[in-house]
Amino acid sequence: MVQFEELQQLWQSQRQPEMAVVDSRGMTHALRRFGRRQNYINAAKVALVAWQTWFCLSRLGLSVLTVVGQAIFLAGVIHMLTTDWRNQLGIARLDFTKPSVGFVDSVLDRLRDPNAPFRRRFWLHAILIGGGANLLLAARWAASTPQHRIVAHFTAMVAPIAAYALGLQIRSKRYALEYRPLMQRLTAMKKALEEQWQ
Repeated sequence: MVQFEELQQLWQSQRQPEMAVVDSRGMTHALRRFGRRQNYINAAKVALVAWQTWFCLSRLGLSVLTVVGQAIFLAGVIHMLTTDWRNQLGIARLDFTKPSVGFVDSVLDRLRDPNAPFRRRFWLHAILIGGGANLLLAARWAASTPQHRIVAHFTAMVAPIAAYALGLQIRSKRYALEYRPLMQRLTAMKKALEEQWQ
């Protein structure tokens, strides 16, 4: 009987292997903060689009071309903004109460390429925004010289592509500030989860 008690004491005195702590609550809070920040940025974009709509319609006046051009332009911009905003909100609303390695991997995949929604629908957005801008310019430059019209329409076609390239550069800087810290926390969480299951 003494040997059993000694074995029991030895067993109980052994150091337990340290389990890596998975901070699911902290990750949820970090994603909520990320979502709020994205909401502020997207609200500023919506305000800019509303101002642009007011500016164009007040400067160009109401005609069939300006209203149709602005409507097509808005359709492209609104579709682009809602696609991006919905993607960001989907990330911010993820539930980390019971994370698994597969779940964390899927979140990391979503965060690795935040520009994926833009690339998939780039031509749709470019055609709608460029087409709408061309109609707006057609209303504005109808009585001008052919050279002015050519330059204006060429600018309307190139501007969405240039804005897209500039937007990707700005988003890559935002990625370093906003997405990379989340990815580092998720990578640490994945490692902790993998250690728990070894």
